[in-house]
Formats: sequence, structure tokens, C-alpha cells
Amino acid sequence: MKQHSFVLVGGDVRQAYLGKLLAERGEQVTAVGLERYEGENWFRLATDLRSTCAEADVVVLPLPVMQGRGLLNAPLANAPFRITDVLDAIPAGMPVFGGSVPQMVAEMAKRRKLSVRDYLAREELAVRNAIPTAEGAIQIAMEQLPVTIHGLPVLVIGNGRIGSALAQRLKGLGAEVTVSARRQEDFARISSMGYRSADTRALDGTLDSYALIVNTVPAPILTRHLVAQCRKDVLLLDLASGEGGIAPDARTLRKIIHALSLPGKVAPVTAAADICDTVTHMLEEEQLL
Repeated sequence: MKQHSFVLVGGDVRQAYLGKLLAERGEQVTAVGLERYEGENWFRLATDLRSTCAEADVVVLPLPVMQGRGLLNAPLANAPFRITDVLDAIPAGMPVFGGSVPQMVAEMAKRRKLSVRDYLAREELAVRNAIPTAEGAIQIAMEQLPVTIHGLPVLVIGNGRIGSALAQRLKGLGAEVTVSARRQEDFARISSMGYRSADTRALDGTLDSYALIVNTVPAPILTRHLVAQCRKDVLLLDLASGEGGIAPDARTLRKIIHALSLPGKVAPVTAAADICDTVTHMLEEEQLL
């Protein structure tokens, strides 16, 4: 098989393990923005982003692409990367992949005659990504709560991929699980799984019975008014991307943890393998491999 040149730009430990998997497959791998990775390097490190991308067949950006306003997600880099500088360094027409690509980045790329394929938008990765996210959330809850999950009254806000994966695992540990949603089909699905159901739009006056509340919805769900109704000893865990779903002005009222990028923290090897499989499938579908 023909060897391809992959350039990995930014990212966390998942990106480093992605480099290992690609290298083991026989691909040529160069990384920019992983200088502070302390594990074994399976890739060549480079500093000149423009010349490195010019020699690439494929550029892979991290999951999520952005960290902070206007910056590439690059926690292992020696210096920050502006997203505009990264896009300017990639030749027009180059296959570019990234995870959780904001609309702003997609539009900036389009103006540069680039198309950033969002691998997290693929159902195959979104479903797989929910598993380490759910396991990581349970790990945090076990570490932070002074009681067992067994018998714990828990509210999971949202019945999407992550909410469903989390509710299933909490129920398996013996928790008393309630899942909130908005649609009738979701209520039916929640009931069929043996959970209690609640309406996300009608949480007012219902929150004082839960010892653990986990939000999975990337929208302003838990206002200061609602957080004030929660038990004093509640743990509020926000898994939603971006700004999350818990009001910033409520963070002094209760114990709140905004847990982002859990797959990269609790299961980076699994997460990298899932990304590698998904990107490979996307390249095959475009007949680029």
C-alpha cells in the first residue's frame, strides 16, 4: 500500500496516540504542537507549520478544534496557535479533519478554499465517544461523593448518546436514575429502559431530591434559580461542550464540575483508536486512501 503523509496539529494525548496508530499502519506521521508530550514519540516533531503542511497528504486537527477564543486546542504545545494561523498554513484543497468544528472555523476554512471534515459529527465516533465520557463521569462522581452510586438518586439531563450511555451504566451500578428530555419519543425510550423520566423544560421545583445531577445538553439548562433549589450536598457535573449548560453565576452556590474532553483524560488509547478508525473510513469513502 502507498505510504501517506499525515500531519497532526495540536491536541492532547489522544493526538499523540493517534500518531502511534498511524505510524504502526505504515504511514509517515509528523506532529506540530505536541512538544510537551512526555511519552514515547512515534512521530517526527516539527516546528514550521507551513512547510510541514505543504508536504502533507492529510492534516488532522484535534478534538475539539478550538480551546478558548480564536485559539487551537493545543495543551501540549510550547506556545499557543491562533486558528487563523493554522488555517493559513494549510494549502488550499488539502484534506483536513477535526473534531467538534465550530461554524466559525468552518467558514474561515471555506474562505481559504479548505474544507474541515468534522469526524465527531460522524455517528460512528459520536456513539463510541459516549462510552469513555460516561465512564469518566462515573469516575468523577465516585471520587467526589462520600456515598456509593448504589441507591443514589441521580438526574441525567438529556437523552442523547452520552445521556443514554451514562444512564445505562448508572442503573447497572444500582443508582435510582431519572432522565430528562423534551420529546415524547424520548420519554417512551426512557421508560422502556426502566428509568424515571422528567421534562427538561419543567425542572423547576423538582431538583431537591437528587444527590447527583449530570447535564449533557450544550444549552443554558440549569440557571442560577434552578441550581439554588438543589440539595446543599449535591454534585453538579456538566459534560456539555463549550460553555456547558450550567449558568456561570451559579458556580458559587453548589459544587459544580465542568468536565470536558473526558475520553482524552480517562481513556486516551481507546479514544485515539476510535478517531483513527473514523478518519480512515472517511478517507476511504473519499477514495483518498
